[in-house]
Amino acid sequence: METELISKRCTILTSLSESSRERLFSAGACRTIKKGAVIFGEREEIDTVDFVLDGFVSLYRNSRYGEIKILFICAAGELLNEVVVDQAKTSVAAKTLSDVTLLRIPRIRFIKMLQEDAGLAEAVFKSLSLKTRRLFHQAGNANGTYPLNQHLAAKIYKLARDYGTDTAHGTKVGFDVTVTFLANMLGAKRETVSRAVSQMKRGGYILHDNGTLIVPSLENIRTLI
Repeated sequence: METELISKRCTILTSLSESSRERLFSAGACRTIKKGAVIFGEREEIDTVDFVLDGFVSLYRNSRYGEIKILFICAAGELLNEVVVDQAKTSVAAKTLSDVTLLRIPRIRFIKMLQEDAGLAEAVFKSLSLKTRRLFHQAGNANGTYPLNQHLAAKIYKLARDYGTDTAHGTKVGFDVTVTFLANMLGAKRETVSRAVSQMKRGGYILHDNGTLIVPSLENIRTLI
């Protein structure tokens, strides 16, 4: 399974030593989950920590009004639920964006491994720090001073850069990206995002049909940011 740990970004699993990775794989079990499944809900008590080995997972929160805010997308090598190291309860929900393979390790065993492996503990700390910085960045963009068109262009650029593959027509994002999905990422009205997506399609910055998102030129879309 380790050959599947391919990511365009440095992740916990890709940054570990070979011996640390071997201990993790020995401690856990692999599980395949179909696209569209909820892995865990908010404030759910769970007894495992979950690494993504293959596929894509969204981490999100539900508002009291039933609205969804997508906070992060996790890909191969990333840990979904670091917070359960502190207490066995999640703070976000997780849903698969594609068929996904997870490495599931018993929570108590993982905590013991953190105590014994300084490299693993450092990698988990860095993962938490990165998510914290990204949350601060999202909070800064939520005050409405960042124009939606620019915000959308930045999101699409990052989706293609981090989760895309090269095709004959451009960089294709590896999972379905609907207008609703983009609105949930931006925390904006679906109708507003739909108009902005239509403008980007007319300008040739993106190809978008039935959830398939292709960016013909990453450099071109960066000019909108």
